[in-house]
Amino acid sequence: MRPFDSLEERELVARAKEGDVEAFEFLVRRFQGSIYGLCYRLTGVHQSADDLSQETFIKAYFALSQFHDGLSFFTWIRRIAINNCLNHLRAGKREEPLGEKENRVPGNSGSSPGSPQDELLRNRMEQDFAKALRALPSKLRAVFVLRVFDDLNYREIAQVLDIPEGTVMSRLNRARQKLKTRLAHYLSRRGR
Repeated sequence: MRPFDSLEERELVARAKEGDVEAFEFLVRRFQGSIYGLCYRLTGVHQSADDLSQETFIKAYFALSQFHDGLSFFTWIRRIAINNCLNHLRAGKREEPLGEKENRVPGNSGSSPGSPQDELLRNRMEQDFAKALRALPSKLRAVFVLRVFDDLNYREIAQVLDIPEGTVMSRLNRARQKLKTRLAHYLSRRGR
């Protein structure tokens, strides 16, 4: 028996569909970071993202028979995660982050440290951006996150969210405008 890490995704999915729990666990390990990151960017809260990413894999496990062979497993599970997050946000199950760590937007840390004043300003900007992102309506936030953080093009976003490309473009534009308005004081400083 070959080790799971040498198997291609389609082989792992086929084994999981046949009831091989270890193959499914390997798929979970392979994609859990990406799915958690997506849930975090959509909810802005660690506890919600953790719960929603776990729920995503549970739903995927029980829906494996509906997975169409030949499709990308990640694309399929990403769609489940997005739907979970949007349902969570629509239901008003919003939580405030427990601490400053949760306010940070993943992928923005690690820049070279500057003066303490620069570091303080950068941290404040990250916190304000995270708050502004969380304040966006869920439909706008989903499009913004998929475009900016997941680097999907308009067609891919339209497919994932099952909406027309024109709607993707208008929602993305509205999301950017709302963020720009909410963060205008930072943008005016940059122009000085």
